[in-house]
Amino acid sequence: MKNLGLVIALVGLAIIAGCFFLTPPHSLNPADSESGIHASAMATYGGFIVFGVGIVMYISSLPFANEKK
Repeated sequence: MKNLGLVIALVGLAIIAGCFFLTPPHSLNPADSESGIHASAMATYGGFIVFGVGIVMYISSLPFANEKK
């Protein structure tokens, strides 16, 4: 479960990085919702959600501090 959470978090980061680097320069901002579809706003916010799900899965698989197995 821990590795799956890390993989999902890395996929989320890849989505976010792809949206920021592959958005055409004539668009305003990749995360600006007023720029329309060409600014990849929906994909950027979706990447943040995927990243958050991966982090939650990773953290939930870790044991608490000073907890024995």
